[in-house]
Amino acid sequence: MSETTLACDQAIFTSIRTPTGDGYRIVAASKGLRPEEKQSITRSSPSHDALCRSAVETPDKPTNILGTAFYPLPSGRLCVALSCNAGAEHTGRGGQRVYTHNLVFDKSDFPTCCYNPFVVLRAMVEAGLLAPQLKPPSLLPELQLPITESAGRTAAVPLTSTLGPGWRGCVLDALLAERTVIVNIDDDWLGVAEALLMGVPGPMRAEVSFSTGLRFSVGRCHRLSLSRDDPNATKSRITGRAVEYVDPTAGNEPEAPSSAWLSFVEGHWSSDDLAGLSRRTSRPFADVSPIGRDRLGCLYKEIDTAHQTDTAKLLSVVAGHFDEPELDVEADVAAELAVNAQCVLVGRFIGMSWQEATQHWQTICTIWQQSEEGRLFAQPLVEQVLRAATNEHRIVAAEAALTLATPQAHPGREGRAAPQAAMHTVYPDVVERILTRVADWADSATSEELEEPPHNASRLDDLVSRWSAVRPECPVLERIRKRCRALTVP
Repeated sequence: MSETTLACDQAIFTSIRTPTGDGYRIVAASKGLRPEEKQSITRSSPSHDALCRSAVETPDKPTNILGTAFYPLPSGRLCVALSCNAGAEHTGRGGQRVYTHNLVFDKSDFPTCCYNPFVVLRAMVEAGLLAPQLKPPSLLPELQLPITESAGRTAAVPLTSTLGPGWRGCVLDALLAERTVIVNIDDDWLGVAEALLMGVPGPMRAEVSFSTGLRFSVGRCHRLSLSRDDPNATKSRITGRAVEYVDPTAGNEPEAPSSAWLSFVEGHWSSDDLAGLSRRTSRPFADVSPIGRDRLGCLYKEIDTAHQTDTAKLLSVVAGHFDEPELDVEADVAAELAVNAQCVLVGRFIGMSWQEATQHWQTICTIWQQSEEGRLFAQPLVEQVLRAATNEHRIVAAEAALTLATPQAHPGREGRAAPQAAMHTVYPDVVERILTRVADWADSATSEELEEPPHNASRLDDLVSRWSAVRPECPVLERIRKRCRALTVP
């Protein structure tokens, strides 16, 4: 992604003693924050003892305790929050003070960050917002947060060691269905959360609130919570609530739900290709309904498996997309499929015999005649197939090329061109090449050769007649006629 800036309002939530108060609250904010936004931030921010500790932490190897959150505000704007420990509690309760820096920005700016709140979190760390300000001014300035190229790089997280296919498939299915889920894992909450969120189409993510590394609280119940806490304590808090609890450490991994979208996402997860998944899912899709997601999932799978798909099926798949053209970003994905399939197919048709190519010729012709995009896709395939036909015989190639031809437009026909003739006419280079080769062969052929089956004079006469119907003014055809007459007239 290109480097840019994100205009943000700020709010610092922590516990410090000031002349105006004590305890956990918003201690500093920019003037652009609205009262209802401050109330939501106050309800959603962690306080004393809210940060989880990693299971991999040891006394000689402490981890950098971080908590994060992302959620929409009542105003429609979005909040990204970064929490950390900031020294000992000053109240005497023991433990560490929790400090949270909140950034608020317009939802319309979310595509600038590739619909990825983790890009904003990485940019916050790069901007030094992880360093607590325990004596901040009460009024913070609006922040122009640099979104750098490095902040845009998706972290590489091997999910398999943390969440198996069944667990992660169930979590993603819950997020897509707008259900609330808690995932209890030992460590790497931030990386796993990003991997899961990248399985959600970009335009849907603004509504997928999450928290990582924070103990679950009913007061800040996000759609996705990843943390490490006592399972019994967490389960008691969600009793009677529509909240799903996922604990991979408990065994009995469930079977993953099935859909084209989930299968596509799992393909990237299982190959640890989070960057590729992010590039594909972080786009402004117009239709992110279950049906729309499955269409996109099928398209991406067809792109990835094109080199493994047999020729007839691959041509059929492409023909189907040209027959029902997609819109918006989906059209770009379909175009990517066409380019990938074209590359695969051209490689297969090079060196293919005419006998092998004939079984695919009608499908290629259908694609050619569907649209201008279809013609551009089929053009190099036409070249290869007609080359194979020419190797069989020039007449065979000319007969094959005739399949693509429609009546040629000319001024003498009611003063107008035949409908769509320009689009569906074989491009002149091919016509001229194929018919010129027939004419060159006829010029050098003897009368005996013209009478040898299967390329005899009657077949050549029939070819000339049929081509004349669609190319009445083609000079090459007149050459062939004259040669035939010269050999057949006593």
